[in-house]
Amino acid sequence: MRVIYEILKFIVKIAILIYYRKVTVVNRKQLRFRGPAIVVSNHPCTLMDPLNAGVWAREQFYFLANAGLFKSKFGNWFFNTFYCIPISRMQDTGGKPVNNAANFARADAHLARGGTLFIAPEGDSWMRRRVSKLKTGTVRIAFNSESQHNYDLDLKIVPVGLTYSDPTAFRGEVLVNVGEYLYVRDFKNQYEQDPVEATKLVTQVLEDRLKTQTVDTLDDEEDAFVKKLEILLQNNQPLQPEAAFHRTKNLIVALRDRQSKDKVDFTNFKQQVNDYFTILQKHKISDDVIAHSNRGFLLHILILLIGLPIFLYGAVNHLFAAGIPYLAAWILVKRMKLYIGYTSTIKYAVGVLTVPLFYWLQSEWIQKWFSTEMSWWYLLSLPVAGLLAWEYFVLARKILKKTQLLFLKEKRILQFTRNGIINKIVAVRSVVQIPTK
Repeated sequence: MRVIYEILKFIVKIAILIYYRKVTVVNRKQLRFRGPAIVVSNHPCTLMDPLNAGVWAREQFYFLANAGLFKSKFGNWFFNTFYCIPISRMQDTGGKPVNNAANFARADAHLARGGTLFIAPEGDSWMRRRVSKLKTGTVRIAFNSESQHNYDLDLKIVPVGLTYSDPTAFRGEVLVNVGEYLYVRDFKNQYEQDPVEATKLVTQVLEDRLKTQTVDTLDDEEDAFVKKLEILLQNNQPLQPEAAFHRTKNLIVALRDRQSKDKVDFTNFKQQVNDYFTILQKHKISDDVIAHSNRGFLLHILILLIGLPIFLYGAVNHLFAAGIPYLAAWILVKRMKLYIGYTSTIKYAVGVLTVPLFYWLQSEWIQKWFSTEMSWWYLLSLPVAGLLAWEYFVLARKILKKTQLLFLKEKRILQFTRNGIINKIVAVRSVVQIPTK
């Protein structure tokens, strides 16, 4: 089974590197551990979270997954076969008492053999940038395993913070932020004195660590406001994902400090930012168009003209390979009202099947009508042409918005307003400078 796991892991890793424009793993050495471990993460992007946390680790993972995935015969076979252990929640039992004793025993046995578990201790997946109150199950499993083996397992909990530029987007960015280990043995005395309080204590410590490794906003209103400022800052001074993450963390601290000191001024500033983005939304343009309205316009037009044949080639040859995943996500999320957080999971999972399938079918067709040599050249061209076609599409949309800006009467007002907002952000704190850790 280890060989099968490594093959699947390789496929998953390649697919992740294609699906995301950029994956940044901070403190990757922390995922090169040996011995028993429980890897935990926040849970904003459903089934993509365990993949993004686990694919960079050296050890083989078993995943604690909600029991709802095991209800069908196929689901029960698939998830039990491929490294998952079911954990029941109230919503999975129809309100009946939850009994996870047998599954906790499976987890204990796996850790005792030196294995690694992945757990999302928030319990539910919500597409929001804040860490919810953690369930205590993770720490209970950890304490139970260590106490049964006289605290000789050297069991560690590895916190991983996941930050997505857009959890639903193809070719978005993801930051995988690996934290310092939390050793269960360090809390031996507290657990022996009071297991319940020790479990609560370690769960809170774990929650605090996850919050430091993620963009942790107070509520949807604060998150929406911070996202707007992030857009402004990134368009003003682009940073790499890790540096941008620390800038956002500093920005949140600065904003809360300003709000506590001068609520009226903060409210006015917030209203100014919201009004600016309302005007952008009204005219269906984005902030980067205002920030870079005069940058590279003619060059981009030239690129579009030269790149049109490549775009058409890539688009036509991915009509089914990439179109079916998008159609599946649209049907399930838009029509069948599946939770929007599953968008990337659907695109990714369906694409892992359709892309190699249609690449093979199309290359077979080329071989039949032309030659084997041409079919191989054709096959090699497909992934490059597909990604270039996507980049062309993104650039074309940006150029279209820049063209709209030429006829926008409020252009100068928007640019003036934007400059004023940037100056006020600098006045709040010098967050436009590259932050240090």
